[in-house]
Amino acid sequence: MVNHPFKNLKQGLALVSTFVLGPLLSACGGTPVTKFDWFATESAPKNYPMEIVSGYFIAPDGYSLYIPNEKTIHYGWGDMVSSHVVGPDLKSLPSRMEIEFFSYTENVFYKGEFDLPYDTIVRLFNDGYYSSKEEGHTTYMSIMAGVTPGGGVAVWLSGVNKTTEVFFGKAEKTQDIPWTRIYDGSEITRETFIHRVLEDAIGIENINGLKQNGIPFKLWDSYRVHYPWQPVVVADNPPPFVESIYYFNGEEDSFRYPLDEATASALRPIPREVYYIWNNPDGDTEYPVFNFDEAEIFAAFKKLSPDRLTPLKLEFHTRKINGIQKFSAQLSNEKEAVVLEKMTIED
Repeated sequence: MVNHPFKNLKQGLALVSTFVLGPLLSACGGTPVTKFDWFATESAPKNYPMEIVSGYFIAPDGYSLYIPNEKTIHYGWGDMVSSHVVGPDLKSLPSRMEIEFFSYTENVFYKGEFDLPYDTIVRLFNDGYYSSKEEGHTTYMSIMAGVTPGGGVAVWLSGVNKTTEVFFGKAEKTQDIPWTRIYDGSEITRETFIHRVLEDAIGIENINGLKQNGIPFKLWDSYRVHYPWQPVVVADNPPPFVESIYYFNGEEDSFRYPLDEATASALRPIPREVYYIWNNPDGDTEYPVFNFDEAEIFAAFKKLSPDRLTPLKLEFHTRKINGIQKFSAQLSNEKEAVVLEKMTIED
């Protein structure tokens, strides 16, 4: 059994359902602004260490909440790092973001100011979603800022079983931020400090790989490509839920069967990991975690839906061979299928 089915909240948070507590009036000319219980957090891709120097989510009524900063982050794209619960219980939702950050693999500072889709953020918090872990309706708990090499900036709303991207933009390189914001000592050079951080964070092998292959600056844009596909579990006594699907673009979702028509036909990013709980006919409970090989699954999606319009099914199969339960997965359209042979299984 694995112990990480809900990675976005694995930092020891108390998983408490939060609900809309009603619109309150702001001081901004009497304009109604809905407030919620949420906190700010941060994210960066694995193997590409970043550091947020300064950042704020800013609401229309002038309220601002700082984005956790001044630490090296590299745990995974869409995986939250900090869980600083500060400020009033009910906070206005942001319509803007200001952020400054440093990319260790480039030795470059970035700075950006962005308008966020405020109406969409408010709607998503208001609507909430169904969580199988919470066994009912809940809503988002945090707003997460992600930063990448090349100046990529993402914003997600995150909660139990659910992470939704609401913004992606690009910050600009800047030389206005002094190096002392990262390291204010004088005993070692900037280059030595960066090398030590990289060596500690990703190791010599990955450092050499970056020197040889360069940084894939378009990678995080490619993660945002969507396809029309749905998950299908092919098994005796199939589970009522797919507990968690983690996508390459940092989003997370869960599915309750039977899928309605809108859910079944929706466009989605490509998944990197899928987790469900299956009560097999022998009475045992299985906890398979499907980890996809990035190159293999991207190639399969491109092959089977080159126009990104052809509907696909990602099928999870289970069968017993010589008394041992075996799991496999394949991607298919109406004409052909690709078995995902490089996928690995945790159970």
